[in-house]
Amino acid sequence: MRLPRRSSLLLLAFALSGCVSQTLHSESNLMDSSYVRPLLERKPDRPEEVRAKAHIDLALAYIEIGRVDVALDELRAAAAEAPDYPPLHYAWGVTHLAIGDRVQAESGLKRALAAAPRDPDFNYAYGWFLCTGPDPASGLPYIEQVVTNPYYGGKARAYANLAWCQDMTGNREAARRSIQEAIRLEPRNTVVLYQAARLAQRWGEWDKASDYLQRLMREIDPDPAVLWMALNVERKRGDTAAFEQYAKRLRTEFPDSPEAERLQQGAWEP
Repeated sequence: MRLPRRSSLLLLAFALSGCVSQTLHSESNLMDSSYVRPLLERKPDRPEEVRAKAHIDLALAYIEIGRVDVALDELRAAAAEAPDYPPLHYAWGVTHLAIGDRVQAESGLKRALAAAPRDPDFNYAYGWFLCTGPDPASGLPYIEQVVTNPYYGGKARAYANLAWCQDMTGNREAARRSIQEAIRLEPRNTVVLYQAARLAQRWGEWDKASDYLQRLMREIDPDPAVLWMALNVERKRGDTAAFEQYAKRLRTEFPDSPEAERLQQGAWEP
């Protein structure tokens, strides 16, 4: 089973941005302000956890390339070695968040946080889980603590996702500040550029959205979701040549995608 194309950049990378972190924030703003190293950055003491971690590291790498089937096999192997190892529950939650199983995602992430409440990766992933649910505001404290941590390695992507979450709660001013900080930190980061384009599209800033998408497509080969967004943006801009270019690519490269079907039907985004 491969990850659905739409998830390849939009959901998967966002949930995993904590996986590249270097350190942490405070414990959900409820206890103290000390920093700890994330468990995924530490070598376990127990031999069975060392073996489990090797499987978990492989699982997270497979998730990033969309091989959920192999990732789940690796996680089952990790569970056979150390079923109570907190990063196992985190990786289980992230994997199921990526494929849209929010019940399993919540279960795994909550178990991870219960075992290590101050771990930055666990807090980040749970914050994004909440941000993509019915109450985005509840996820803000988790991600806000991550981006203020001076040791956290994934700040640019975290700021970009924080911006989206802030906009979902109606705080456009805060969202603008966060996405600008994300761009300042890593102007070529693909998640940053994608979120910047999505936000510019939401705000009706078509020229900015077009620019971010062009920059994004210099970094990656676009999937159907990116091409669909690009042709909708160019349609709004009135750039017929660019619109036709993206439409041709979508028809040619992804003829069986839902986006190509919507193109055929003329089911444009507002």
